[in-house]
Amino acid sequence: MDNISLIPKDEVGNSGLPKFVSFKKPDIEISALAKVGLILILVLLLVSAGFYFWKYQLNKQAESFNAELQNLTSQRDLSLENRLKNLNSVTFKSLEAGDSDNVIALSGLAPSYGVLAQQVKIFEDTPHIVSVNSSNIGLSAEGQVGFNLKIVFSKELITKK
Repeated sequence: MDNISLIPKDEVGNSGLPKFVSFKKPDIEISALAKVGLILILVLLLVSAGFYFWKYQLNKQAESFNAELQNLTSQRDLSLENRLKNLNSVTFKSLEAGDSDNVIALSGLAPSYGVLAQQVKIFEDTPHIVSVNSSNIGLSAEGQVGFNLKIVFSKELITKK
């Protein structure tokens, strides 16, 4: 009775599935040209993503710089800028100074009487300047306003703190 088997011998080792079912992957051949094309598409997608990220970062930086520029512009002192422009248009020809009497003597040329008046006002508004006296104001041969200034300053202007 050892020979009795209920399973036929030709089906031993078979999983019981029908013969037409196969678990093999399909044999799809991709040509070398198609592989190169797919790799190029993948590289282009990666480069495009990199450029998009770079553009995003640059836009973020530009917004940051614009905000900083607006902040600095709002803090700007326009009166100081106007005073500095006047300083650039006035030409000083001579300077005499002595620390014993705290006096600076300047002579120079200004483009107009108004610019000279603004320059004198700048000196008067400067801390540690006691007084500003002007003399010999008149038109020069070049058509500019010639002047002499005597500026009296306090010792604190030239002493180290």
